[in-house]
Amino acid sequence: MPLNIDFTQVLLHMLNFVILAGALGFLLFKPITKFMADRQKHFEDLAKENEEAAKTNADMKAEYEQKLEEAKAEIADMHRNAEKEAAETAKEYIDSAHQKANAIIAAAETEAEKRKESILDSAQAEISELVLSATQKLLSDTVTPERNSALYDEFIRRTDKTVADERKSR
Repeated sequence: MPLNIDFTQVLLHMLNFVILAGALGFLLFKPITKFMADRQKHFEDLAKENEEAAKTNADMKAEYEQKLEEAKAEIADMHRNAEKEAAETAKEYIDSAHQKANAIIAAAETEAEKRKESILDSAQAEISELVLSATQKLLSDTVTPERNSALYDEFIRRTDKTVADERKSR
């Protein structure tokens, strides 16, 4: 044997190495590969869960935004309706106030017309009395120019006084 190498020893060492490699492979390699496969599967499951959560979050965000837009539209509609109702209420109050004002004006005009007629009637009555009394005095007294002039002056003075009283009462 050259170099003092025993081939049987080499073959035995190789056999020991193969047995050791087989035993290590059986005892360690399979559990390690199984552990690595489980770990790989765990991370893939986490990635899938994250994708699903992201998709769910995106769906929820879209739904939220849609509901937010619907709420904004509803609020805008409610605001427009409230403005319309306020405008209608204000118009009703204004119309009611105009009707009341017109009724008050009509009542005041009617009252003023009645007063005017009353004043005219009283003035007519006073004028009739004055004419009657002047006529009686003319017929009862002797007719003289001085007396006529005095009667006419008194008639004019009383008439002026009655007209002045009417103007003051207005």
